Amino acid sequence: MRFKFISSIAFACALSAPAAFACTSAEMAKTEAGFVLKIIAGSDRIAAYADATGTVEEYRLELMRPYFVICEEGDFYRITDAQALTVAEAEAGNTGYVRADQVFIWNTREALNFSDVAFMAERNEIVAWDDERVLAQYLETLNIKAHPPAFRENLTATLARARETRPYPVLGSDVRRVGKTGEKRVFNALIPAALTPDDRLVVTGAEGAGNADETAETVRRALTSATILLVFDATGSMDTFALETAEAIGAALKGLDAQVVENSRMGILFYRDAEDEERLVEIPPLPLNEAAEALRKAASLMSGGGDAAEPVLDAIYYGLNFYKWSGEQGVPGAQIVVAVLNDDAHPRTIGSLDRAGRVPQGLDVAGVARAALEKSIPVITVQAGPKEGPNLVHVLETMANNVPGGAFIRWNAGLKEKEIADALIRATNAEVAVKVEKGRETIGRMAFDLNGFPTIPLEVMDGELIERLRTAGIDFNIEMGSGGVLVRKAYLLENNDLLAPTIQIEKETLQNLINLYALLGTVSPDGESMREAVSQALAAIAGEEFDPSETIQSVVQKRLGIQFRSVLLDFDLAYLDALTPAERLSFAKRLQEAATGLNYYLEANLAEFDRLPSVWMPVSALP
Repeated sequence: MRFKFISSIAFACALSAPAAFACTSAEMAKTEAGFVLKIIAGSDRIAAYADATGTVEEYRLELMRPYFVICEEGDFYRITDAQALTVAEAEAGNTGYVRADQVFIWNTREALNFSDVAFMAERNEIVAWDDERVLAQYLETLNIKAHPPAFRENLTATLARARETRPYPVLGSDVRRVGKTGEKRVFNALIPAALTPDDRLVVTGAEGAGNADETAETVRRALTSATILLVFDATGSMDTFALETAEAIGAALKGLDAQVVENSRMGILFYRDAEDEERLVEIPPLPLNEAAEALRKAASLMSGGGDAAEPVLDAIYYGLNFYKWSGEQGVPGAQIVVAVLNDDAHPRTIGSLDRAGRVPQGLDVAGVARAALEKSIPVITVQAGPKEGPNLVHVLETMANNVPGGAFIRWNAGLKEKEIADALIRATNAEVAVKVEKGRETIGRMAFDLNGFPTIPLEVMDGELIERLRTAGIDFNIEMGSGGVLVRKAYLLENNDLLAPTIQIEKETLQNLINLYALLGTVSPDGESMREAVSQALAAIAGEEFDPSETIQSVVQKRLGIQFRSVLLDFDLAYLDALTPAERLSFAKRLQEAATGLNYYLEANLAEFDRLPSVWMPVSALP
């Protein structure tokens, strides 16, 4: 039986095919060292265009967010906002062309992450130099007044940021002498320029807005409204829970703040098995009472299914990337996904739920959660019945926990559909209230320029709020009180209390490193067999074409984009033959200790390595 919804509810089932691009490639663009090329926008004003003519703007790049390069065309990079290792993954994200001279290449896996201490009020601000000569003079004299830094952190703005703030990309680092006796590592990194009270976001207009007053009202709606997307398993077993959820929405309306009710919308994305005739059905965002009525009507028409595992990850990915959040209102505001499922979940995307083929096949829950995290969209997941397949809890719990603001509502023995539905709406309403209050506080700092258009201090804006304005079709400029761009290359001194050096590393890469150290630490009389084993271990990291005449450390650092703290691997394979038995024994012991230390870190963080595609590992854990 097919869905046959009546009334004024429209469904968009026909999906257009992806557009063709001039810049095509079978593989992602790579650095000379062999890993996927990443770029960082040079300012908040950088646009991605529809093609390499740079005329039709597709979207603006977010600050400090890495974008991955598919290929080059003339003066442009074709990029994707998906953390893609393959072109198929890249095409599933938001793609576009960006001018190469408006971005920085992030050529390492290293970054400086904020530590817990960084979010304490009583501390000195982070400072950075943009002139290496001035930095050298400071390091020699330690006179910060005579050789001042170019950038000083706005501590108030930092304390207002979420702890998940993207780290500062590190382009390189080296150890330098400080004063007459000390040493410190100096990081060449990309940082946002220090914000001042004069730095403002200036709204210049909105799509369809005829005057400044209308534009200001669009800004208010964008920052104080929310759109909830209910991703709902519409197979035959879910009809009762759909009714209970509709009733819970209706009951919740009576207790909500009137402004929250007025400014909130709910859309619904029904999904079923890939074998069903209607796999995805969209209801555009509606006022909450109308959405409740739509869900109530849909309950009597739910059927199909039959497979124990449902493609919930496909549906969430589709909702995050392709659902039309704006609807007729045109202003989605804050975005929240609520995913409802019974029985079991496919552990990976199946890729066939969307007939247009835009959902990549084989993404695990961490990959889909990454898309939500990059878009700052919290996901609330719900186990809607007592049946529990082998993957349901893992998928729903991981999906919710990997994104700030998410929550997993689990079915417990003795509960009824109504109690779970009530818990779902309570969690959703709490997140909506947080988003709306955040917008209200921001609006409280809004002023107006001489032309009557809104201006907001940049220090109270974050990526999620800026994205709300962009999604609402609002045009704005960034006006810096001191001029200049928002992202610059800068030199920061080692300060692990505030900014901890980290590297992004996958489980397999770490295991290969452990294996390499363990092999090198083996004391073997058969030098030829040992060299062969080490060569194979190096090939697993660097590929078969690595140059055996280079030092092992150089080969590994080039391919992984990381820098080791010691020179333990700074030798080629021929070096081992030149060691005396005593020297080899001593050397082997140090290498074995390095392997043991890395293995301890892997075992201590195994859950995180299994849950995420890559982990930010402290550089201090490296040998």
